[in-house]
Amino acid sequence: MSTVALQGRNEVENVVLDRYRGLIARLPVTMRPTLHQQLARWQWLFPYERNRLKEFLEGVDSFQPAAFDTLTQPLRALEVKMGVARWNFSETGDTLENASQLARSEYYTEWRHSVQQISDEIEAAARKRTPPAQRQPSLLVLILPASLPIDPGSAWKAWQGRGQLIRISAGAASVSEQLLAGSHGIAGLAAQQGGSDGSCLWFIDAEDKLNGMVNSSAAACRLNYRTLHAFRDRFLAAVNTIPKNIEATDLTLAEVRRQNWEQWWPAECGDDPRLRNFIIDLFLSGNGALIFSNAFVEWAASEALRRARPQVVVARFGMRPKPKPFTGIAIFENQQRINALPDVDDPEGSAIDAQILARYIWLAASRYPEYEQAHCLCISESLNSAWLIAPPDKMPDWKAEQAVSVEELRDWLKAALSA
Repeated sequence: MSTVALQGRNEVENVVLDRYRGLIARLPVTMRPTLHQQLARWQWLFPYERNRLKEFLEGVDSFQPAAFDTLTQPLRALEVKMGVARWNFSETGDTLENASQLARSEYYTEWRHSVQQISDEIEAAARKRTPPAQRQPSLLVLILPASLPIDPGSAWKAWQGRGQLIRISAGAASVSEQLLAGSHGIAGLAAQQGGSDGSCLWFIDAEDKLNGMVNSSAAACRLNYRTLHAFRDRFLAAVNTIPKNIEATDLTLAEVRRQNWEQWWPAECGDDPRLRNFIIDLFLSGNGALIFSNAFVEWAASEALRRARPQVVVARFGMRPKPKPFTGIAIFENQQRINALPDVDDPEGSAIDAQILARYIWLAASRYPEYEQAHCLCISESLNSAWLIAPPDKMPDWKAEQAVSVEELRDWLKAALSA
């Protein structure tokens, strides 16, 4: 795109964002921070996030002034009772200080109910103005690698409320690669369908294995715990400077976001500001993704589902080291730097982590209407088996005792994804 064309597009976009700011100003004060924060990060939002924000604000715009005043009056009156005008309340973005002040109010539960009620009405109005887009078939592939000793007696017990066991006839090490690799693989099909925007297809890996299985030129979001090592170390050091004072913490978090991390990004992050911001958000959320590879895979997949609504997610778990004693893991200290003992693999612990967290990814997807008809395949390479969840009318008629070849499984999944 030429410089002139880019400048023209930016000018148009700025006009649109200014209009959105005017619409946000119509809302009660306590509903503004999240929306202002999203506008401030517009360049880092995935298409799904942008579209959802647009639809919500178009819903605001659809109300006549008198009707909107009637809708929002109860919350405005509640904000007066809460004393919001006397608070140090930021309208520009969500802060810990904002959350603390709201949570301490005796009207907090009533406030949450009122915000939800207004949001529901606005979203309903938005749906009338903008009909929902047609949903594409979606697929989750969750890989428990051959290195993890999965217990055959308990492997699929937690999954048995829905779906069926699939026995695979191929060798364990080849299952995932044959399903994903090349133009014949499901990843290649998803890349073709997803077009140029990589947020439709996500590869999330604990051990830097997926990159060797799939076409590196395909437009996709690629997250790799192992290749993020240098960035994680630097970022963890910065996070551990955060003070325990709420107001100071907000300032420190803002400073961490503003730091120049350019030299620490691995190649697969490329020059995609959305993916880089996604990783920073992920590591600031305090969920263990900074120090546990399998937690990274689960949380990254769950956040990708929430924020981007991809058509295909491939998540591969892996081996993590045993936690070292007296390393302050609860406050996210770097175990390698404060304990000189060498890392020791933890196969049994890693296997338990991966089994639980793989199902958590499926449960995360189940929260969203876009995945009501999703296909989910959780593969245990060490057991030559998988658990398959699909819409009831789309389940294959394979017998429980029948061993299915990788080619059969791949072709069935590709057909399901193309439907």
